[in-house]
Amino acid sequence: MKKIVFSIFCCSIALAGCQSKTLENNLSQIRIAKAAELEEGKTKAERAKEIKQNILKINEIQEVAVIIEGKTALIGLRLKENSQKDVVNLKAEADILAKEADKNIDSTAITANENITAMIEKMEKERSLLS
Repeated sequence: MKKIVFSIFCCSIALAGCQSKTLENNLSQIRIAKAAELEEGKTKAERAKEIKQNILKINEIQEVAVIIEGKTALIGLRLKENSQKDVVNLKAEADILAKEADKNIDSTAITANENITAMIEKMEKERSLLS
């Protein structure tokens, strides 16, 4: 009987020790992930906001949605109804302005498609709620 109680006691101590290490490791991973999210002291949301403001300098663009993933910016454009410029030219201008606003952006994926822009806007809202 004493052997069984002693065995249970040893097992519970061993398992309790494993739990604290797991928790500690998870917290370390969270800290590393948070630190990796920062580029030049700015969060992805702050970087996206700067890109947005820069792209909104184009007169033909009404609204912009921006999501940053790694070194890529996903950009959705909503054009003004009376826009006279070609969409291809607007995308090229937006690409240049996005890379000017954030030097850490290597590539962009830009769309003026209503459905895809709506999806980017939805992702943007979800991320702002999480942060």
